[in-house]
Amino acid sequence: MIRLKSLLTEIMSEDSSDVFDPPRGKWIEIDPKPHADELDTEFFELIKTAYAKIGGHAKITGPGDVFSEPKWTYWRGIDLHGDEDFDVIVFGQKTPYGIKFAGVGHDGESDSKKEYLKAKTDELKLDGHYGEVSDKLAQILISAGVPVIEDEDTVVKVLGKPVQWNGEHPDDPSMPGKGWYTRDIGGQPHAKILVGKPK
Repeated sequence: MIRLKSLLTEIMSEDSSDVFDPPRGKWIEIDPKPHADELDTEFFELIKTAYAKIGGHAKITGPGDVFSEPKWTYWRGIDLHGDEDFDVIVFGQKTPYGIKFAGVGHDGESDSKKEYLKAKTDELKLDGHYGEVSDKLAQILISAGVPVIEDEDTVVKVLGKPVQWNGEHPDDPSMPGKGWYTRDIGGQPHAKILVGKPK
């Protein structure tokens, strides 16, 4: 298992290439791909835990899938428990509209889940941060004041792919937001809503 000290790069104005032991409780941008062979199983376990209640991540079904998407170049992690391993990771891609979140991994601990939700809520309120969400996560984020994109043309433009527009949630009209759509992910239809503030 690769320890954080061997792969973390702090994004600092004075020197973004400094590698050091991460301070506990601080989010740090990382580049794990040079260590993909050592990290894929560890990261998969975090991702599997985070998505266990909904049947798993649509695109990540095994360790070999973790780094298979070349567009996923944005990775951040945090050590909450002082053991030098990641307790939470988030990942996504950098697009012309900003950072599009693609997924999360965590160790299942309550403080890890709370930290993830707080960090994601805060980031999605910033310009140039957005993502597709569904189900309970959508409810939590929208209730916390994260902006919702409710214009079909804007959603299609930002995603760069066609969607089946629904407006209200196709199966549960009590779900918040009027920007629900359905699209295929991993060969299966998924109801999603675009949240955040794409550029």
